[in-house]
Amino acid sequence: MSAPDTNVRNQERAHRPSLWGIWGALIVVALLFVGWLAFYSLNPAEDGATVETPAATGSEAAATE
Repeated sequence: MSAPDTNVRNQERAHRPSLWGIWGALIVVALLFVGWLAFYSLNPAEDGATVETPAATGSEAAATE
């Protein structure tokens, strides 16, 4: 059962700040998600495919010459 004396315009006005807050939060989350995607697409994670060889020390450099 619904309330017998409902004023929809007053309820719209009363809930407007809450609805703006929800929309604002959704926009912030969407911007953070897009930023996160951009960050990881521009900086791919290291998967270990590249292997760096250590620099030669003095004794190893003399042995190879």
